[in-house]
Amino acid sequence: MNKKKIVFFIGQVGFGGTEKQMALFLKNVSKKNFEFHIVVFNSSLFGDMKNEILQSKAFLYFIPEKVNTIFKKLRYLYFFIKKIKPNIIHSWSVHDNSYAGILGIIFNIQTIGSVRGSLRGTGFKKLPLIYKWSSLRLVQRIIVNTQSINDELIQYGISKDRIIVIKNAVNEYQNYSKIRNYKYPVLCTIGNLRYNKNHELFIRIVKSVLEEIPNTKGWIIGQPVQDEPHQKEKLNELIRSLKMNENIELLGFQPEPLELLKKSDVFILPSYSEGYPNTILEALSVGVLVIASKVGGVPEIIKSGINGFMYNPDDLKGFSKMVVKILRNKKKYQEVTKFGLKTVHDFHSPQKMVDKYAKVYDVK
Repeated sequence: MNKKKIVFFIGQVGFGGTEKQMALFLKNVSKKNFEFHIVVFNSSLFGDMKNEILQSKAFLYFIPEKVNTIFKKLRYLYFFIKKIKPNIIHSWSVHDNSYAGILGIIFNIQTIGSVRGSLRGTGFKKLPLIYKWSSLRLVQRIIVNTQSINDELIQYGISKDRIIVIKNAVNEYQNYSKIRNYKYPVLCTIGNLRYNKNHELFIRIVKSVLEEIPNTKGWIIGQPVQDEPHQKEKLNELIRSLKMNENIELLGFQPEPLELLKKSDVFILPSYSEGYPNTILEALSVGVLVIASKVGGVPEIIKSGINGFMYNPDDLKGFSKMVVKILRNKKKYQEVTKFGLKTVHDFHSPQKMVDKYAKVYDVK
């Protein structure tokens, strides 16, 4: 039986959420019926997952840097698709959906686009109008990772019959355990240094918790981004003004943030908007308690009081009081994190995700 050839388009293969989901899928999917060709549009500033992807027996191609205009990229991709002759083109990045749609029309190939973050987020809002239109209208189907994005697309005028919801997955660490020292807690957040990630609130939460638990530490994991270059200095200024230099660390880019998560006691995600955050799933998978903003797809993961807690992204008091309360109640902490592990096992295993994608690709 001939294998079905599938071409993936992706913005980059760094260590972001989309890249991790694609790599996790490639690692776990059977190659008996599928052959995967990955086209990467941009290089990654902080390393990449090239080796992991190649180990999954996928073919990997990087668009040359000199191919740096829309027309040049279309020309490059035209000859690439003509050579590979895929059955499906699947864009994993909303920015690249347009290329998939155009080439699908030219070659009469099935096309799938992706929207993995809120349309209200900065990534989509900053796209030119024609890009917004083409990224949603030219592909035949669109995969989203949360019901909230599904609802946004319908409000945008996209037919619900074109939308497929496949939620993120994460490796399970059911046997992972840590003896926690509740007198010296570490609070952690992960996310690029963007305004949207609301790191300012995280800093103020650590400050507030310190008043009750004096030895508290705060870790911010994430690197500056080109379109918000001053955000790091703003955070440093806030840390200095609150005299928190000894308690909060900006740890920058970390290729293995999971290792730092394992050393943390509470994971806090105070973002103004989110898609379906991998970081929450990763925290749950290693038994770390999660307190997050009630935005985007977060309520689809967290059931407040059961497997974590949620507050509005401006609720400093709510976040802070819950951190103190849960750190002082070991029994409740263990109960909630146990349900967090169960959430990962029941709903977010890699095989569940693989089966759903394989079903999509098998559609004639």
